[in-house]
Formats: sequence, structure tokens, C-alpha cells
Amino acid sequence: MKDFIVEVITVEDFERDYLKTFKNETERMDYTLFDILNGVFEAVDCYWHECLPGQETAFEISEQQLRKEVCEALVKINCIE
Repeated sequence: MKDFIVEVITVEDFERDYLKTFKNETERMDYTLFDILNGVFEAVDCYWHECLPGQETAFEISEQQLRKEVCEALVKINCIE
């Protein structure tokens, strides 16, 4: 998540890797962490490469909005650890 926020990896790489990792996770986690990570999953699922900042809808978000939501999730994760 950090690499995506600071643009070390592309949005395409983050999308692919996050969805794969989240779907294949087998380790139990508490509800708070799951809720945060599920929110990122939903944001990644809403990401659309043609959506521009300011054109987001409830079903499509831009790369900029995805980056913002991932950043907010990381802050929440750091607060619970």
C-alpha cells in the first residue's frame, strides 16, 4: 500500500496485486482490520482507468481518489497497530 501511495508501483500493479492478495488471504484478522482492508478492496474494485478526478461516481473512482482512499486506510491501520 505504501509503494502505491508514493508511486513506486503503478495503479495497475497495485490493483492486480491487492485483489489477488485480499482474495487469497487465509489468515484470520480482527473485524476492524478486515473492515479497513475490505474498504480498500471496494475502492480498488471501483477504480476505472478512464475516470478523471472530479468525475467520480458511487461506482467509478479515479486513480487520484484511489490513492487518497488507500492513504486514509493506511493511516487507520497504523492507528490500530
